[in-house]
Amino acid sequence: MAISIRGRRLVGRLSLLAGLAVTLALVTASATLGALVGGSLPSAGFTYTSDAINDVNMAGTGIHLKTKGPVDLKTTYSRVAPSSGLLGWHYHNGPVFVTVTVGTLTFFDSACGTWDLTAGQTYIETTGQILNARVDPAKNPGIATVEWFTTRIYPDGALDPVPVDAPCTP
Repeated sequence: MAISIRGRRLVGRLSLLAGLAVTLALVTASATLGALVGGSLPSAGFTYTSDAINDVNMAGTGIHLKTKGPVDLKTTYSRVAPSSGLLGWHYHNGPVFVTVTVGTLTFFDSACGTWDLTAGQTYIETTGQILNARVDPAKNPGIATVEWFTTRIYPDGALDPVPVDAPCTP
């Protein structure tokens, strides 16, 4: 079946528009990712979500990561001003990698035990670990925002994070 000249023009215009949209998306993503790779952080927080459609079975010396099916990956860059409030009790349906880039983030476990994660440190939360966090002003003097990356790996379609009632009062 032949396409009319009018139909070919419409297809051409739609292709051009699609190409422009893809180019704009790539340029925007490239600028953000390029800045991150180059060592500069964005001025606002963001979340990037990805689907890993293949099972993962990665093994190496001291490192083992295996999934039983497709997983979702979500990386969030957070910027939070110091305050005495807690961020919210929760757990995750998979491992979580938290890397602080500016300041100190204080974690609370389900028994209200605490530990600090400072700039340049990473903590790996285990699946089902109940936690909360605070950006304590006393631990962040002169810092406008504490900043960190969180990368979550959890089963495809699962709720994450999962909010829970406070198991203790810090």
